[in-house]
Amino acid sequence: MNLQQFLLILRARLWLALMVFGLVVVGAVVVSLLLPKQYTGEVVLTVDAKPVDPINGLAAPNVMAPDYMATQAQIITSHNTALNVVDALGLDKLPETREAFVADTEGHGNIRDWLARSLLRSLEVEPARDSRIISLRFTAADPQFASAIANAFAQAYVKTVSDIRTNAAQQNSVFFEAQLKTLQKNLETAQRRYSDYQREQGIVASDERLDTETQRLNDLSSQVVMAQSQAYDARSRARGDNAPDVLNNPLIQQLKSQLAAQQAKFDELAQKVGPNHPHYVAAKAELDATRNELNELTRQYATGLSSAASSSAARQASLASALAQQKERVLKLKGDRTELEVLQRQVENAQRAYDTTLDRYSQSMLESRAAATNISVLQAAPIPLKPSSPRLLLNLALAIFTGGLLGIGCALVAELLDRRVRSARDIEHALDLPVLAELSLAPAPARKKRRWLPGRSRPANPSSLQPA
Repeated sequence: MNLQQFLLILRARLWLALMVFGLVVVGAVVVSLLLPKQYTGEVVLTVDAKPVDPINGLAAPNVMAPDYMATQAQIITSHNTALNVVDALGLDKLPETREAFVADTEGHGNIRDWLARSLLRSLEVEPARDSRIISLRFTAADPQFASAIANAFAQAYVKTVSDIRTNAAQQNSVFFEAQLKTLQKNLETAQRRYSDYQREQGIVASDERLDTETQRLNDLSSQVVMAQSQAYDARSRARGDNAPDVLNNPLIQQLKSQLAAQQAKFDELAQKVGPNHPHYVAAKAELDATRNELNELTRQYATGLSSAASSSAARQASLASALAQQKERVLKLKGDRTELEVLQRQVENAQRAYDTTLDRYSQSMLESRAAATNISVLQAAPIPLKPSSPRLLLNLALAIFTGGLLGIGCALVAELLDRRVRSARDIEHALDLPVLAELSLAPAPARKKRRWLPGRSRPANPSSLQPA
């Protein structure tokens, strides 16, 4: 179908198209005038973007995220928010509301839930794109009721968000309170074990005592080294009568010189007199006395050196034993100190866990008592002065557009049901034969002229045309 055929069909079925068009337009106007007027109360809310939460100091959620704004819209249209509106306005206590509930449900169910579902059907929430604005609209037949319900939904939304936050904070505070009792017991147990161990081991200042014992150990080590040196020296000097200290003793050397002189005198006297001579006997007695005195003195000196060597060895052994005992004492102190440090770390860890939990508990308590939210009412819903529906001009424009389409459609359907020949092209399609000429009623002078179809060659002799 080309444009010419479409126009020919539309001209032939013009009255049908106009009738359908008129019926649609008139019907839309009548329906728009008969429908009850509806008023819409609109509240504009804004969600504040706080970079840091003022209570816990943590980063606030990104309010520009699409899922965050969609979540806020779902909270507004939630059943719990609608129940808050019902409770805030006391709608379930109104007599007309109870009558409508009984008429609709025959008294079955809960009137609060029924009212909440009824209010949500007339509620529309639209978050602004790429913005922190949320538009809340409620439509009702009464303009004051529409405004009151829209404002009530805004307040209920703020209350619901605040309740969600405070309820979560209250649950956290209960949990942290129970944990605080356990952590406090653990801290007291750790402190008691630390104190008992410190008292049992007699540790007052572990660092000072360990330093003192360590210094004493170092001193004993030095003394042991010196005693070892002295004992070695004493053993090297204690060699009996031939010890250098014995031989080099001035008194012994003097006695030796005296003994040598007496021996020389005695030998000289022995050559002159016999053994029974009084001088010989006296010289021999004097010589024996000097020799005995030298031997006794040598023996005493040798015995003294041996005693000194024994004393040095005994002192070395005593110092070595004291050093070993001091080592054990220092090792024990180090072990006690290590155990005390372990107990001290346990006390510190328990204290740290208790302090952290106490901070979280205090924070949860503050959050559970804080009713502030990041939601503000940018524009409350005023009482609407003009109805939002029905919109007569909009419905009329839609009716004109729809009626025009339906009129054209009905004309085309009628043409398909009752096909007529409207042009030469219809004959060509119907008979599958070419059209050589078109005859139409025209004024007398014009009838003498033949009308040739465009696009066809004119015959050389028009009178030679014969009917087919």
